[in-house]
Amino acid sequence: MSDKQRAVRKSLGARGGAALLLALLVWERPAAAQIEISTAIPDLSADGAVSLADGKLELSLEQAIEIALRRNLALVVQRYADARAGLDLEQTFGLYDFTLTADAGVSSEASPSVSVLGGALVSTTDGQNWNLGLGRLISTGGSLRVDFNNTRTDSNSEFATVNPSYRSDFDLSFTQPLLRNFGKRVTEYSIEIARTNREISRETFAQQVTSSIQQVVNAYWSLVRTRAQLIVAERSLELARQLHNQNKVRVEVGTLAPLELVQSEAGIATRDEEIIRARAALTDAEDVLRQLLNLDRGTYWDAEIVTTSEAETERRAVVLEEAITRALESRPEVVSKRLSFQNLDLDADFYRNQRLPQLDLSARYGLNGLGGPVTERDFITREILFQAPGGYSDALDQITNADFEGWGVSLSFAYPLQNRTVEAQIAKAEVALDRAAAELEDLELQVVTEVRKAARGLETAGQQIDSARVSRRLQERTLEAEQKRYDNGMSTSYRVLEIQRDLIDATNREVTAITGYRTALADFLRATGTLTEDVGVTIADDGE
Repeated sequence: MSDKQRAVRKSLGARGGAALLLALLVWERPAAAQIEISTAIPDLSADGAVSLADGKLELSLEQAIEIALRRNLALVVQRYADARAGLDLEQTFGLYDFTLTADAGVSSEASPSVSVLGGALVSTTDGQNWNLGLGRLISTGGSLRVDFNNTRTDSNSEFATVNPSYRSDFDLSFTQPLLRNFGKRVTEYSIEIARTNREISRETFAQQVTSSIQQVVNAYWSLVRTRAQLIVAERSLELARQLHNQNKVRVEVGTLAPLELVQSEAGIATRDEEIIRARAALTDAEDVLRQLLNLDRGTYWDAEIVTTSEAETERRAVVLEEAITRALESRPEVVSKRLSFQNLDLDADFYRNQRLPQLDLSARYGLNGLGGPVTERDFITREILFQAPGGYSDALDQITNADFEGWGVSLSFAYPLQNRTVEAQIAKAEVALDRAAAELEDLELQVVTEVRKAARGLETAGQQIDSARVSRRLQERTLEAEQKRYDNGMSTSYRVLEIQRDLIDATNREVTAITGYRTALADFLRATGTLTEDVGVTIADDGE
């Protein structure tokens, strides 16, 4: 085993320890509402969580997440994959199922006698048999079996003492591999592979949950942003119209050149065009959210979505090293990769076991019985000397009383001299382990990079809010000043419209910065593997 494999094994063993707590918050905030999501396949037709009020669909971010986690089609598809993984695991336990065997038959043989000792010129033997067996595998790799065998033989030979004869055997046998295929780890190889695959499926589901939450968060704040930008555009149109009305009055009294009306009319036309684009963007944003929530087409796709959650939020403080540690412990894709490494490690151990010689211990203990009518004859005269009735029950009584016992113990040995197939399988397993260890190391490096980038993005998003807010306030003061200059005849409509444009841009940047912080926060929480925890989502374990 390489040093890299040992290092990965050591890290896997440490995963069961207590998780480090992440100091992400610098303020006290109320606990998130708890949302429990199940891996069970939902009945979408029975979902009544979506309702309209006055023809509008009012949604908070928490409600949007809850609806999406129940109805999102990507999650529904992943639930089917998880259900199959659970069935695959259940299937593997079939190796411990009992096997019941039964057989019955009749036969008849006739042959000429070669000696007077045959008891007849033509010897005929009629036979019947009925047998039952029950066996199963045990966790050590051995097998247990109980057999109950019965035969009835009827012969025409005069020297057959018991005729017809009933023979019964009750045998308990046990076979245990001592080298190859010995032990629970090898016996339950397929079970452990399936169990780990089930855990991988759960982590994949958790990853899909995280991805769905982030998509809903991004779509929700995108809708908030586009609606706010539409409001800004409508306010901008109102300002342009106010300026145009002022120009009309001043042109009528002769204090302003008619050309200024052309400029203010152009400003109104530009604002109208911006409103058209903003409304289209708003509808697009609503459709994205509708798709993620898998809303029924028809009523819900025509209803306006009203967002009720506030975009402004408190800033989060980041402890980078703790965030990285938490991400390496919690990210579903990292956990899945470690579980995949466990499967490959199990493969390698299994094939190493197959390299061993086959040495099997077999033991048998049995009870035997014989029954039937007894007839003794004189060997020469063939006269009957003694007769006693009997039947099948005699054989059963002898078994019940343990009158006749039998036992046996044996060892069997086998070893392929070259064993090239197994040696090749071991070499392939070792290569797969080394590759998985390298892939895990690469994935962990990617996660570290993502956390660092997301932390910088979160900090930058907070700074952008402050910067955009200052810019917007300065532009408001600039517009006030320019409006006074215009009222005093010291400015032009073009200049006022230009500064109005600057104020609109600054306001939009502030809106974008505020909603951008929420999406940057979601990206940081996803990068650290804590997004589901932060929004109060828990994944219910429906059992195996």
